[in-house]
Amino acid sequence: MDTQAGRVVVGYDGSPHAGAALDWAAAYARRRHLPLTVLNVVDYLGQLPATLPTVPMPRRVEEVAGQAAQQVTTEGVHRAHRQAGSIDITAVTHVSRVAYSLIEHSREATLLVVGTRGHGELSGALLGSVAFAVSGHAHCPVLVVRGDTALPPGPDRPVVVGVDASPGSDAAVCFAADQADADAADLIVVTAYQSLSAQISPEGRSFDETVRQAAELAVTAATDVAERRCPGLSVVPRVTAGSVAEVLTGTADGAGLVVVGARGHGGFAGLRLGSVSHHLIHSSPCPVAVISDAEADRSEADPGPSQLEQCDPSRSGPSSLPPTPTSDED
Repeated sequence: MDTQAGRVVVGYDGSPHAGAALDWAAAYARRRHLPLTVLNVVDYLGQLPATLPTVPMPRRVEEVAGQAAQQVTTEGVHRAHRQAGSIDITAVTHVSRVAYSLIEHSREATLLVVGTRGHGELSGALLGSVAFAVSGHAHCPVLVVRGDTALPPGPDRPVVVGVDASPGSDAAVCFAADQADADAADLIVVTAYQSLSAQISPEGRSFDETVRQAAELAVTAATDVAERRCPGLSVVPRVTAGSVAEVLTGTADGAGLVVVGARGHGGFAGLRLGSVSHHLIHSSPCPVAVISDAEADRSEADPGPSQLEQCDPSRSGPSSLPPTPTSDED
């Protein structure tokens, strides 16, 4: 496996949605002064009908298909250079399962970027399902770019982060605060609670009041984390009654980025973020960053400032096609 230490890795198959992801990743790498890897995964077997027996692909067909795949990768590199100028861009074309290869490349990456879906006549990179797969298993933050275009966070496009007081939530807050601070954007810290009943607890409070107070405590704690991490950052706490997924989707309207943990374990059902990331990948009006369980574990073990910039150094995976030559020329 090629080392991706400190790099932004973007999955690219030539489709419009993958192109939008590539543009976003290239612009992000340029703004952050980070190297970029354009990764095209060729899944030949994934395109064969299930009724056909698995047979070796004729060598000539494999060579032609490989050349065509590398051409797609090279076109992606040229497009990235038009967006990002002279930053370090590496092209990689792999023969492998798409989700597996993306997850393996995330082991040392700073950020993994994918689109919501692709067409992949050669790669079979159906990124709609791939986005769901990698968001829960990647070793670094995963950013899913929805739609054909996406503007980055900025003064008029805040970063939104969903919180529930879990370790995954803490890691999400740190990542979101870093992004908002770097792009001079406001950070909106959001949690939601669902109405339970009008019954009165033994302490004389309604259960709704108890749940709301728990949500307020989660937002207050997350706001403190963000302000300590990025002094001077404009942080806006928000507690809203309703479905977590719907509240976050509504808050994300007009935002530049929405950030959630891959899973959560809040003490109340209304605060759980378990499937919220999947809902946002499907319906968010802006790009979605999902902070994996691996990031949450590192956040809990090492709360230092560099926790989100370091990923698992171990690496393994399938062999790749020869690296595609890169060029600064369009």
